Amino acid sequence: MSAEQQAADEQPAESLRDLATQEAVLKLLAERVAAAQKDVKARTQKALDAAQKRDGTERVGAYLPTGEQVATISLRRGETGPVVTDEEALARWVRQTWPDQEWTETRIVRTVKPWRLAEMLAEMDAAGAAKLVDKTSGEVLDVPGVAIKPTRARTHGVTWRTGGKDLTAAAWRTGALSGQLAALTSGGDAG
Repeated sequence: MSAEQQAADEQPAESLRDLATQEAVLKLLAERVAAAQKDVKARTQKALDAAQKRDGTERVGAYLPTGEQVATISLRRGETGPVVTDEEALARWVRQTWPDQEWTETRIVRTVKPWRLAEMLAEMDAAGAAKLVDKTSGEVLDVPGVAIKPTRARTHGVTWRTGGKDLTAAAWRTGALSGQLAALTSGGDAG
């Protein structure tokens, strides 16, 4: 028997019961963390939106109870752009406006071919309006069935400071964050 084989044989094997318990505990913790994160993210967004409207605040520091800043929470602006709200009306309009072009196809309802729709939406996005310029006549055309609407919600992100994750993990290990984490271990069935 080799020395490696003997050493492996002397190592205690992990208990299946211990592994099962660890997996169940981590699953519960992950479910509770996900629910708590969703809740606090929504509350943070609401507070950041109010602070930005009130006094222009777009970022805030995240501090440990010891006073060390570990991260910064910053607003990320949403985006707006053209969104097709009535595909049938848009397809009818494209067909009527450019009857010689093969930019639509007829199924049960007329639709704009995806490649042309992408081009048109990009032009409207660049213009910031549901309008297109007819390249032949130069006329500005209102486009039915399209509106400029939010395409991505305003949100916020966490930027960790150098060493911030390690400091936060140490604070968690020592119990300094027990107040902030108490809800994760309180009662209730997460699933």
